[in-house]
Amino acid sequence: MISPTDPPRHVLVVGAQCKGGGRLEGLEDAACSLHAALVDPKVGGCVDRGKHSLLIGTGLTRNRVSDAVELAAEAARRDGGPLVLALLGHGEGAEGTPLHFVTSGRKNDPSLSNVNVPDLLGAVLNHPGLTGLIAIVDTCLSGGAVPNTPVITAGRQEGNVRFSLLFAATAKEQAYDMRLSTELTRLMEEGLPDAGEFLTVDDALLEQLRKQIKGQQPGRIVFDGAYLGDALWLARNRAALLDHALGSIASKALRDAVRRVDSNLRLSTEDEVAAWLKENQRTASGHSRAAVYRLGEVLTELKAGRKTLTVVNKVFGPDLTEDSLRLVGMLASLPLHLVRYEQPPALRDMVDYAAHHGGAAEGRHRALAHLVAAMAHVTGCGDQLPDDVVSWAQDLELTITVNSRLRELNHQPDGERAPRLVLVLADDGGESVVRVDAWLLFGRALLGSQRFLCGPGAEGLERALTEAVVWAAPWANTAGKPLRHIDVAASTLVLLDCPPEEHVVRKKKLGVNYTITTRWSGLLAPPPDLTVDDMLQVGEQLLVSLDDGDWCGPRWLHAEQLETIDHLRQHLSNHGFGQQVWALATVPESDWAFVAQELLGHTPALVWPRQRAIADQEVVEASVARHWHALPDKIAHAYRRHVSGACQSRDNDLGPLAAVRAAWHDEDWQAFCRKRARAVVRAPDELTSKERA
Repeated sequence: MISPTDPPRHVLVVGAQCKGGGRLEGLEDAACSLHAALVDPKVGGCVDRGKHSLLIGTGLTRNRVSDAVELAAEAARRDGGPLVLALLGHGEGAEGTPLHFVTSGRKNDPSLSNVNVPDLLGAVLNHPGLTGLIAIVDTCLSGGAVPNTPVITAGRQEGNVRFSLLFAATAKEQAYDMRLSTELTRLMEEGLPDAGEFLTVDDALLEQLRKQIKGQQPGRIVFDGAYLGDALWLARNRAALLDHALGSIASKALRDAVRRVDSNLRLSTEDEVAAWLKENQRTASGHSRAAVYRLGEVLTELKAGRKTLTVVNKVFGPDLTEDSLRLVGMLASLPLHLVRYEQPPALRDMVDYAAHHGGAAEGRHRALAHLVAAMAHVTGCGDQLPDDVVSWAQDLELTITVNSRLRELNHQPDGERAPRLVLVLADDGGESVVRVDAWLLFGRALLGSQRFLCGPGAEGLERALTEAVVWAAPWANTAGKPLRHIDVAASTLVLLDCPPEEHVVRKKKLGVNYTITTRWSGLLAPPPDLTVDDMLQVGEQLLVSLDDGDWCGPRWLHAEQLETIDHLRQHLSNHGFGQQVWALATVPESDWAFVAQELLGHTPALVWPRQRAIADQEVVEASVARHWHALPDKIAHAYRRHVSGACQSRDNDLGPLAAVRAAWHDEDWQAFCRKRARAVVRAPDELTSKERA
């Protein structure tokens, strides 16, 4: 690390824009980002002189640029440190002629209107007392920026100077999209493993840039003729800094992996692990191959964590607060013990936990992807990720995972941005519920799942439901939102005999404190004669029908259509799967369970009377039709008002809705069932950590 007593480093970044058709898109952003990295105390460490160290504009003129360079060189000479000079813009010059930096604002202006770059660099190198110059030239034909050798070695300073030049393309090539500046900035911000404490204009830096820059050939020139002072460096190597400052979680993961290989082995940094594996991984002589393989995994995790921390610090760090960081941890499905301390965990700890405990099978850091998606959601990125995050995701092959998770988090059915609890009541093939499977969602993203076994009778179910709601409460508290919506899914018999909203939790009916949406679990556990795919297709067809803007309510079945199962089947045979939502005004006297099973297998949405029959059928039918597009929430609201006595008033519009129940299907339930389709045979606690994520 550089000492506070080291001489100040000075910088000048010039972004010369052209008018009209010669305008360079992205030049201003590239110049500002490069300047920001160079003046960052943890990266470039240069003095930020504001408008005197960053010059951007159209028609800057040759004299203005030359004056700014002279001031910067004089400041560097005065303080005894080097100067970093970056020129971004258009470059002109025929083959074999010096590069001219277009500062006039117009391409093809006379050479005297623009800056002769070799002459400019040669003059800076021979500014009396200047110890060193790092030049970055991001223009077309920038290989023509090299000063003549005698100017460097036999000029006014007689070669007693250090010089590094990094150019974007050869003297015959075009340069595109400010690629050198952009990739160099990213490299400085992320660091370069195995490159030591500082980044310099050396072979390693150039090799990495050439890997990232396509369509042009960047190059370098280095001259070291000074006999006093320090060698030139471009930026502190953040990769090396992070290697030497692992967080507690990463350090423990590394120690545990090293101990498995050899209890006497001492490796404490990413570089040391990489060097040891390079020498020992193939043979693994005297060591367990599994232990060596795990050490290799940890090295991969360290690299991924370092890259992730660099990007999220830069992109999301300025917008995060302690509360929002807690929310990020919850949305990323990190353990509650990690996010619920009085003092929230550091960003590094969250990244390290995701990197080392999220699994990296087949190179897929799923937990890291979910963490970054959560940050993007919390900071309001919408569905479009920032460019730096896109590059990071592509580097780790996580683009699809991050995009998918972000869209799941952003999908808010009720616009409330609050968790939603799904409870699946699993029976034993009859009327008894043997367990409650709980799934906590945010948008359509699954945050966590848990299984709660039921004891015998109503008390056992009540206890399991209570445990499930209590389990979900800390998650909701971390989100800073009350848990309002609960989906309860059950098989046909349980659905008919035990209305979910009437289950008791903590001595209150579930439907009193929460908006309960009743779901039929047939899409998760289909009837014997149907498959999961059959039911998902029924659901898809139903959604197509419900998307019809003219839809005004269900079709009501009459007594003659419900006389026998055969009558019902004959009637349903004239209607395709999912093409109708059915409703009953009267529950059949016999075979109700078989009738309901038939209907639910034909369409997952069904409306039926809360009692045996509806007293005022016309009023209820009209109310269901009127509130159709607000169902099923309106039914839940009507039930809540009914049990509290608020529906007694004759003019209460919701009163009739309290007389019906509904097993409801919609896009969100379809999406949930589709996601669980391949895992319905396993309970939550039987899933792998990656599946739960």
